[in-house]
Amino acid sequence: MTDLEAQSSSAPSPKWRKRAQAVLAILVVMSAFFGWRLSHIGFDYDFENFFPVDDPATAYYLQFRETFATDNDFLIVGIERAAGVADREFLQTVDSLAGAFETLPYITNVLSPTRFEEPVSMGGSVFRKPLLRFGPDDTNERTAADVQRLQDHPRYGGLLVSADGTDLAILLSHEQMLSKTGCDTLSLAIQEMTANHGFDGLHIAGRAVAQTYYVGVMQREVVLFVSIALVLISLFLWLAFRSWWGIAVPLTVVLLSGLWLLGLMEVTGKSIDVMTIVLPTIIFVVGMSDVVHILSRYYEELRAGTGQIRALKTAFREVGLATFLTSLTTAIGFLSLLTSSIVPIQDFGLYAAAGVGVAYVLAFTLLPAVLLLSPPPAIDKTGSGIFWNRRLDRAYGWVLPRWRLISIATLAVLAVSVFGTSRMEVDNLLLEDLAEDDPFRLEFAYFEEAFAGVRPFEMALEVAPGLDPLSPAVLRVCDEVEEHLRSTYGAGGVTGAATVLRTVNRWQNGNQMSFDRLPPDDEALTRLVSLIDRFDARGQWRAFVNPDAQMHRISGKVPDIGAQALGERNAAFHDWFARNHSDSGVTPVITGTATLVDLNNASLASDMVTGLAIAFAVIAIISGLLFRSGRMVIISFIPNMLPLLMIAGIMGLAGIDLKVSTSIIFTIAFGIAVDDTIHFMSKLRLELAAGKSVEEAVAKTFRSTGKAIILTSIMLCGGFITLGLSSFLGTFYIGVLISLTLLFAVLADLYLLPHLILRWYRN
Repeated sequence: MTDLEAQSSSAPSPKWRKRAQAVLAILVVMSAFFGWRLSHIGFDYDFENFFPVDDPATAYYLQFRETFATDNDFLIVGIERAAGVADREFLQTVDSLAGAFETLPYITNVLSPTRFEEPVSMGGSVFRKPLLRFGPDDTNERTAADVQRLQDHPRYGGLLVSADGTDLAILLSHEQMLSKTGCDTLSLAIQEMTANHGFDGLHIAGRAVAQTYYVGVMQREVVLFVSIALVLISLFLWLAFRSWWGIAVPLTVVLLSGLWLLGLMEVTGKSIDVMTIVLPTIIFVVGMSDVVHILSRYYEELRAGTGQIRALKTAFREVGLATFLTSLTTAIGFLSLLTSSIVPIQDFGLYAAAGVGVAYVLAFTLLPAVLLLSPPPAIDKTGSGIFWNRRLDRAYGWVLPRWRLISIATLAVLAVSVFGTSRMEVDNLLLEDLAEDDPFRLEFAYFEEAFAGVRPFEMALEVAPGLDPLSPAVLRVCDEVEEHLRSTYGAGGVTGAATVLRTVNRWQNGNQMSFDRLPPDDEALTRLVSLIDRFDARGQWRAFVNPDAQMHRISGKVPDIGAQALGERNAAFHDWFARNHSDSGVTPVITGTATLVDLNNASLASDMVTGLAIAFAVIAIISGLLFRSGRMVIISFIPNMLPLLMIAGIMGLAGIDLKVSTSIIFTIAFGIAVDDTIHFMSKLRLELAAGKSVEEAVAKTFRSTGKAIILTSIMLCGGFITLGLSSFLGTFYIGVLISLTLLFAVLADLYLLPHLILRWYRN
């Protein structure tokens, strides 16, 4: 009887075929439903999702925002003129553009240096004086003098005009909490309006354009990652199975896994964001691992002459438990991210775990249905299977006598990894997720260099109950705080109640710069507060002081120098305040969107440790149940801890900070890398149960599972490395560092784990 005849001698019965057809029909209907839902999925980049959940700082900022206003509902338009902005024709063009901005949808206010007029009191009457005079009757000298005064202006210098006088800025305020649709509409309108600007340079920054830009990049990258991952996985499958059948069946399973997951996200109201953008690729490669292990064992049985039904049963019996355990550990690894205080990370962990479950279900429903309804593939006994067996025999023969060399190499790698890990830091920049040459990050850098920056700074000054927030004593504290922020802290565009009063005092005294200060006399300061309405400054005043809430607000911009550096500045400020105003009845609180994101990063290390501890505990339980041996628990930990230490060491030595995007790498990598160990241990358990000695069982396990471990690791690395093409550095690091972790893990499983078992485990 030929091999093909032997394989066909146990062809599925009509009953089994009917069951397979029923399962396939159900899966087709469900796939059609999820495919329809997928067509409605949205993309989102909501900055506020990164606020810490159930944190007092978040609750405080939300209340602060209700009391005053949001701190990031603005756009900045920077306009360059290399020869200097003191040119009447240039300023007239800028003024026309500012007027056009006022017609844009959702815009509530336009602050342009060409349109702003200050009220000035002279001779008992109040008249309005423009900041810049550039009309037909004005001379170039007058325009140049006005530009110089604007550069030296205590409030607008560095905010509306650059220090070198070559750039102007127009500040646009838009409706608060603008939706994604509103942001898209506004961003498109302003880009169309400025497309043919004719200036030496024009730059735009702000939440609305940032969200539109991020979402556009995410949409392109989802298609890119999925396409490249499919090509690479197809190539690996061809090298592994050398048949179209071995490519089409696994690809169908993983494609439907991704389809179901994205459809499930849409059904549950979840959009694709900067974290979940990598989910389709992750599910493709993780789901492929289950399929390859099943098919590899199925092919082995067919190669041995086993009939189709028996080969299928053997493959599912021997690989089923290990595949269930690997899916369980991977899902638990993802679910451990629920310990994070950051909603996007929680969502990522939840939906990634759901995707692993979907891939497992399809591997054990769709795959057997397809195998039962398809004729068994023709197996060449002299092909790649024999090739792999010979190579694995040689590899094991090389590994077995080199315990001392492997031990020394392991200890050396461990020492370097621990040293590198000690250098790893927790830090974050607002736009660090973008590459340095990214167009949007270059726009951000422009405003950092030419103006006060884009990163918002917000401070609340809480006034003790019973103390009048408008009393001279409190106002003078506000004034000193604002001045300290400008001169020492390094904030730009600082504005608060004291700034408004300084300005009113200057307007009251003929706009003379020597009066840009608070009156030294308390009675005069009290009278100055009463002049707010006379100079039409009530709107500005209300934006920075709320007597009913016993609170002042100070806002500005700070350079995006990182959470650590800003944390040091914050600590220095609080020390200064405690030394000078501890008994003032005023309490400063630094808040705002950027501060909350920094606060999240401060808890990343503890969140990561908690997540890994949960994952470790689950692996310990699984190893203990498999072997009922505490020693085997320790043995299984070592080859999985070592790759994580190596990655931490690489991050420390390469200066890669621990932040939102990189903190999830360790949990993901551990949950996936431990799969190879479980497959090895599960097969070893079967061999030991069959009565083999430890030496024989390890040798048999190495040869039997080695091919699947190597192939799945190559596919996983190939799939993750595609993320290295991302424009987001966080996604780039996820792809590259997880690929390295998986590479280190397979080396540890094939080189270190056998020696650990032979040395320390006894049946």
